[in-house]
Amino acid sequence: MPTYRRGGHVRGDDDGVERECDLCDWHCVADSYPALVREYQAHLRSDHPKAWLRA
Repeated sequence: MPTYRRGGHVRGDDDGVERECDLCDWHCVADSYPALVREYQAHLRSDHPKAWLRA
């Protein structure tokens, strides 16, 4: 059974990390923390550019 963690590191093949956007309903689950960060940054750049500039 997959385990999804909010942030942090993936510990095994069946783990994942997830993140929600505080500004909208966007949600992402990824198999690695770097992949999650890339997706979140891409979301901020495209949908919330002012928030992305502050981050």
